[in-house]
Amino acid sequence: MVVSIQLPAFPVHFYHKEILLTLGNMIGREIKLDFHTQHQQRAKFARIAVELDLSKPLVTRIRLDGKWQYIEYENLPTCCFECGKIGHTSLTCPS
Repeated sequence: MVVSIQLPAFPVHFYHKEILLTLGNMIGREIKLDFHTQHQQRAKFARIAVELDLSKPLVTRIRLDGKWQYIEYENLPTCCFECGKIGHTSLTCPS
């Protein structure tokens, strides 16, 4: 499943294609960078399209330069915040 992810409050000094592609591949398989992100035209967040492996839990944050960078997923179907998998909620989580 291909989705867009946002990296809110992403530090401007990390707006380099190689860094963004590496981060995208840590979350899923990087598909493409958002035009505004690639051209450093938006300071509120970076956006990357990634292909997710739905059998694995979602990555909700990654360590970047000693700090947590949170990840927001756009337009996801029902998601469990207990186990991180898609298709059920934490109330019905089989884990």
